[in-house]
Amino acid sequence: MSKVTAKYQITIPPEVRKDLGIIPGTNVDITRKGDRYVLIVNPINELKRRWRGRFKDGKTTTEYMDEIRGKVG
Repeated sequence: MSKVTAKYQITIPPEVRKDLGIIPGTNVDITRKGDRYVLIVNPINELKRRWRGRFKDGKTTTEYMDEIRGKVG
C-alpha cells in the first residue's frame, strides 16, 4: 500500500515498477475506468496503438485532419 505525501506524491511499489517497466523518466497517465483509476505507462504509445489502422485508405493522420478541417491541398 502506498501513502500520499504532503506534496500529493505516491511511491509505486518496486514489484509494480518492475512489472510495468517503469524507470525514472517514464511517462505515465492516470485515467478513470468506471469507478476505478488506472495507471497507463507510456500513454503516447497507447494512443498510437488505439489509432493504428484507422485509415484503411492509406491516408496519414495529417491528411485526415486536413480533410476534416476543410483544408485544400
